Amino acid sequence: MNKFPLRPLALFTSLLLTGTLPALAQAQESEQQTQAGDNAEREIEVISVTATKRVTTLRETPLAVTAFDQKTLDENHVLQLDDLQGIVPSLQIAQNGTQNTPMVYIRGIGSSDQTESGDPAVAFHIDGVYSARSQGASALMFDLEGAEILRGPQGTLFGRNATGGVVNLHTAKARLDGVEGNAEVTLGNYDRKAVRAALNMPLSETFAVRVAAASDQSEGVVDFLPGSALGDKYGSTDLAAARISTFYQPADNIDWTFSYENFTDKGTGQIPTLTGGSDRSSYVQEPGYNDFQIDSLRTRINYRFDSGVEASYIGGYTDSSRVSVWDRTWSLTKYEWGGCVECTHEAVQHELQLKNADGEQLQWMVGYFYFKENNLTHFDIVHPGNDYEGGKTPNKNLWSTYRQPDRGLLSNSLYAQSTYHLNDDWRLSAGLRYTKDERWDRGGRNIMCPDVKRTENKALTVFPNNAADPSNLLGGLAPNKFLVQPGQCWVDSYNDTSPEWDKTTGMARLEYDLSSDIMMYGSYATGFKSGTIQDGGSYKGTGPFDQAALNAIIAANNDEAAGTNAYVAPEENQSIEFGMKGMFFDKSLQLFATLFSTEYTDLQVTSNVVTATGADLLRKTNAGKATINGLELEGRYLVGSNGELSMSASVLDAKYDEFLTTDSKYGADGKLFNPSAGVASQPNLLDFSGNKLVLAPEFSASLSYEHQIGLRSGATLKPRARLSYSSEVWFDPANRGDRPAGFRNLPFAADIDRQDAYSKLDLSLSYEPVNADWSLEAFINNVSDRDIKSDQGRTHGDPVPNYMWQAPRTFGVRFNVSFD
Repeated sequence: MNKFPLRPLALFTSLLLTGTLPALAQAQESEQQTQAGDNAEREIEVISVTATKRVTTLRETPLAVTAFDQKTLDENHVLQLDDLQGIVPSLQIAQNGTQNTPMVYIRGIGSSDQTESGDPAVAFHIDGVYSARSQGASALMFDLEGAEILRGPQGTLFGRNATGGVVNLHTAKARLDGVEGNAEVTLGNYDRKAVRAALNMPLSETFAVRVAAASDQSEGVVDFLPGSALGDKYGSTDLAAARISTFYQPADNIDWTFSYENFTDKGTGQIPTLTGGSDRSSYVQEPGYNDFQIDSLRTRINYRFDSGVEASYIGGYTDSSRVSVWDRTWSLTKYEWGGCVECTHEAVQHELQLKNADGEQLQWMVGYFYFKENNLTHFDIVHPGNDYEGGKTPNKNLWSTYRQPDRGLLSNSLYAQSTYHLNDDWRLSAGLRYTKDERWDRGGRNIMCPDVKRTENKALTVFPNNAADPSNLLGGLAPNKFLVQPGQCWVDSYNDTSPEWDKTTGMARLEYDLSSDIMMYGSYATGFKSGTIQDGGSYKGTGPFDQAALNAIIAANNDEAAGTNAYVAPEENQSIEFGMKGMFFDKSLQLFATLFSTEYTDLQVTSNVVTATGADLLRKTNAGKATINGLELEGRYLVGSNGELSMSASVLDAKYDEFLTTDSKYGADGKLFNPSAGVASQPNLLDFSGNKLVLAPEFSASLSYEHQIGLRSGATLKPRARLSYSSEVWFDPANRGDRPAGFRNLPFAADIDRQDAYSKLDLSLSYEPVNADWSLEAFINNVSDRDIKSDQGRTHGDPVPNYMWQAPRTFGVRFNVSFD
């Protein structure tokens, strides 16, 4: 289906023209009368957000934004970012195995490249500090003031890499108004044990400290098939985090917030399997191992002048490291493993912001943003039984080692945005941002080595006195596989490059208050996602290798005109959006609607390819053009005096308009799945134009209901049910469906790149005693234990497709206590 359902469009048109729904217009008066007694004391609670970098209520914010406070996050059992899937319109989250990292997509826009060379398309911020690596999104969501998910390009206020949207997390701040705290324990199947606690302590009238900690542990969900090497099961969880924050306010016009947070992930990571749910198993040659740590410093200083102008400094520092092992086995004879021997990331942010008071007729804001990151990556993969010499050395191991000692980014931005109140009902906003990005790879090499048994602490096989490299520029490595001495390692690709890009993005928006409870808005916005680095060229000479040869490769890696550049061009988009945010029935019904159309140019797409030497590489390309049209709905309704109904829905028509490429998984055979582009000089070139974007279901929805039941004792029971639905989802731009019978003498396989339509039910029941500060909840998620794919496997040449999967059926109890 490429057309939107007519009923939602008709309803939305009515909202735009009249400010209410047809049915509501007819029934609102009588409904208000019947509910006047039941709902006289009930209203939808007000949630404040900072999506415009000013504090506004959710209903008054002219953006497509979903927001939650900590209470709502707890009710939906949100402990990590991927738990938000199903309750935020157009949000889809996949899981990366090698990095054990969530891959976030909004409206079909995201990135499957979680390496140091790729950037997410959904920007992630904690307390205003940007996280450039997707791994930062794996942090535990605990002790928060709120979480905001902004949908669509946010290129003005949030800048780089926000073409899909923004996730803002706001941690709970230390407060001066008294001692308070809370603690929570969760126990569940798969031996799950989760603990969270927080304590706020004012130490004086001007200084307060808050400490919070969380841990979440469970055993793995993937069983070992006979012949596997035993160890910890894949799919285990072992997360821990601790945070200390301070708040200092020596005077009414100045305040300073500072926090330090440590996060560790020692889970085994995920592994693709043939089946999902609780019935998962795999051949495992290398049990999963992960030691990921992030140390973060975040600070903000606000100073308010007598004129009402406020100056703010937002600073951040992040230092992370990872050591890991990940298995990619798909049979006893076909397997490989790899992981980070040493992967580090360091980033610094400085942001200066100046804005006038919120109540002014002309509200303005200007800012400067500085960000720098440095990455060091040593990632190894072993390919057992790889015939890397064309039949001369069958059944031998091949070791790939990816060594990027200095890959980095320097980004500088200037931005300005203003809102002018034309009168009491109309407002006009506009903004601009100029961004300049400089990226580099210095000394990056992809290296191949023969006859390697294991990855741990394996030294390169080198020959310092190498006639092919008399100047020893490569430290004893051969310049390519054709110049090796027996057993010698060689350089497969040289990745040195240093591209630069700059871009000005903007926004224009018109807002209108149809009434005191209904706001309409229309906006135009552009977004910019920085270009990214990828693996460079190889040495094709016969030696001797010298500085001139290396300089020629580096020049080719930076030659965009010749098409040999070792980087991918930036991604740009423009979006038109119309929205309505309203309260109805004496504020017992909250309804938000967004209609949008977004066009992408040079959309960045990532997939796996296999080089002629057997190296398995993530390669990026630009997909020409893509268009995404959509409708999103969110609603909350207070039913009677004791019930609450929440819903969200998304209708997407997301497709590639122009996309010529090759099949990343099946090579020339991919023509059986996709139409050929018909270019005689490139017979394997395929035409993906018209294919659906990945992780962009045409329709998805969530419906939840909670009811409060009063007991004679005065205690309250709260049963809660949430039903989520999604139409089919694609995991690859190729949109492969069924593999033809007899294809390459492999067994038939259905839905190779696809998750069919599915629904999922979650249930919970909580007990809250009267006049007590504790509660007890029992819950069961994915009640029917549905097998729900979250992504396709990342192996190549597999006889049977395999997949990453959403969580199986989980159940448990949660006990919470608080005091103040």
